[in-house]
Amino acid sequence: MTILHADMQWQPVMAAVQQAKQIHIVAHVCPDADTIGSQLALYHALKAMGKCVFMHNQDIAPYICRYLPGVDDITHGDVPTDIAADLVIAVDAGSLGRLGMDSAYFEGKMLMNIDHHASNTRYGDINLVDARYCATGAMIYDLLQYLNVPLDASSAAAIYAAVLTDTASFRLASVNADVHRMTADLIDAGADVGLASQSIYQSHKPARFELLKDALDSLEVRHEGRSAWLSIERVSYERTGLCGEDSEGFIDYARSIEGVEIAVFIREEKAQQWKVSFRGKAPCDVGIVAGKLGGGGHQYAAGCTMHGTLSEVRENINDILVDTLD
Repeated sequence: MTILHADMQWQPVMAAVQQAKQIHIVAHVCPDADTIGSQLALYHALKAMGKCVFMHNQDIAPYICRYLPGVDDITHGDVPTDIAADLVIAVDAGSLGRLGMDSAYFEGKMLMNIDHHASNTRYGDINLVDARYCATGAMIYDLLQYLNVPLDASSAAAIYAAVLTDTASFRLASVNADVHRMTADLIDAGADVGLASQSIYQSHKPARFELLKDALDSLEVRHEGRSAWLSIERVSYERTGLCGEDSEGFIDYARSIEGVEIAVFIREEKAQQWKVSFRGKAPCDVGIVAGKLGGGGHQYAAGCTMHGTLSEVRENINDILVDTLD
């Protein structure tokens, strides 16, 4: 099997895992496929090692991930009071706040932070953060080899979902020959490419296309064609009965426009609170853009949360992009 980055220092992770009696794997709020895929792959591996391990997140796994083996083992909501983990492993979460859990929960526990976002705040007792990886799932792929756990079909499927989505179906510059060699290993181990494609890209609710119409109606191209903007207000989600996860991928329509270097997608989570996503093309670094607005991410994908009217949010973002695209 391929090792993506042989210089990673996995030894502290391995030591902590070996010593742990009970392990809690946690994902960030509103988890995506990279988060859930990473969580599940690590869960299957630790179970294979004979570890007592469980998964609990604040929010439910997105529907595109519900085909993955073990996803029904992920509980969600408030952290149960009977949880007694001595090691908590956070995957794909750039900051402690992104976990959506009271900081008191982590007191007296070892906290491990595994992530591929350059903007990660290194909030763990052990931090394995490396933006060279195309996805956090790819980090778990390397880790499994150091843990000497064979790659089985369940872990392979989970990692494949993580990598497929976080590379925009292998279209980003983060994809190199080693990523494709890893993908071959995942398929050889039992990842079902057809099932992944159908579940992630071909199983959308019909109402999603009403939501997409609203997003496309909002399309605006700025900065002499170098940025493209989409937005959805709460009223659209309420009318269609959908939520934020149902608009995943809409930003790719803006990014696909010829000449666009930065795509912006603004969606209203609650009254005057907006989740903003950025997607970029080289040489632009949208991680820097999001960082200036209090968020984070990496070069080609980043995001933040903003408050105010839609007009105010758009103009605040525009001020940053004027400098970025200058």
